[in-house]
Amino acid sequence: MKRLVRFFTNDRLWQMVVALFLAVTLFFTAWSGNTQNKNNSSIASNTFTKTVESVPVDIKYDSDKYFISGYSYDAEVYLTATTQLALTTETTSDTRHFKLVADLSNFGPGTSHVPIQVKNLPDGMSAQVSPSTLTATIGKKASKTFDVVANITPDKLANGYEVKKVSLDETKVEVTSSEDIINQIDHVQAVLEGDDNLSDDYDGNLVLQAVSSNGTILASSISPAKVHAKISLRKLSKSVPVKLELTGDKASNVSSISYSFDRGHVTIVGSQEAMDKIDSITVPVDISQVTEDTSKTLELKAEGVTVQPSTVKVNLKVTQK
Repeated sequence: MKRLVRFFTNDRLWQMVVALFLAVTLFFTAWSGNTQNKNNSSIASNTFTKTVESVPVDIKYDSDKYFISGYSYDAEVYLTATTQLALTTETTSDTRHFKLVADLSNFGPGTSHVPIQVKNLPDGMSAQVSPSTLTATIGKKASKTFDVVANITPDKLANGYEVKKVSLDETKVEVTSSEDIINQIDHVQAVLEGDDNLSDDYDGNLVLQAVSSNGTILASSISPAKVHAKISLRKLSKSVPVKLELTGDKASNVSSISYSFDRGHVTIVGSQEAMDKIDSITVPVDISQVTEDTSKTLELKAEGVTVQPSTVKVNLKVTQK
């Protein structure tokens, strides 16, 4: 007991014990903090992100009463997940659980702005949508029957072809839109889709579009959306004369050179605009090295068209001095 009393009354010993206690406490505090930081870093680093483009937006509205237009059909979504599996599942359209919804159920005619909501997103994931709002024009629904007119533009045809005849299986279709848009529609045009250029007769479907009198495509729902068509083509061609132009100086021992060629006319194939600029095809023949009778096969060319046949045979007859 006396020893214990002396221990607590000894200032030096007491200070040493307190210092040791504080050192141990600081050590464990620092170790615990480092461990926690490591755990937090691990958690922070185990996040996976990806941007998903063209996610469709499901628009809720009274489709029996209204027609909507002027809106974007899809949006971009930035996803964050704690596991790669969850992220992959939600970025793949076939396995995706979440969907984008814009609710216009409580809105009437006019232009409205509503937030795009993310529905059914799994736990442990977050999503940011761009744009975050949807703008749409709501109009009273109306339907009307319009004539179908084929519109096969020159850019859909290969060079040198024009449309001879188009036959459509449907000549009238029903168009549904807002009352305002219905009043602007002049007719329904049937057009080729895709980037291919026709170079042969076509038997297939054409896409239908409601257009105004000046050709502006208007938002609408058309039934049917496509029409079967048969398109007959013909080549644009023109017969033009072939002319020869002798170039260069005759050799010193040559008195004259006469010529003949195996064809006086050729056919050119191309756009009407290109053919209208061509009245003949002139072929230059260099005679500077010609000292005796000879024949040459020369290529026929003209800008913007194909020449058929593409060569001409020239016979040169030399008269010596």
